[in-house]
Amino acid sequence: MNTILSRTAGLTTKECARQSCRRCGGYVSIEMCIDLDSDSGYSTFWAHRCIQCGDMVDEVILRNRSLSIPESMSAAAA
Repeated sequence: MNTILSRTAGLTTKECARQSCRRCGGYVSIEMCIDLDSDSGYSTFWAHRCIQCGDMVDEVILRNRSLSIPESMSAAAA
């Protein structure tokens, strides 16, 4: 299920498709965010934000999390 990541990234977002926060278990809502500090003026993107603790997850965060997990740990988790 590709909920946030673009099709070009080729990654799935199973953890982000849940309706509860990974950090606190609170309700997660989908919000459009605006990056005013972008090199090309401003850009908009979608992110999941926890109503309770404020944790935000977007395409960049998910991509970085998937790259930072060592292969040995990701194989052990499966």
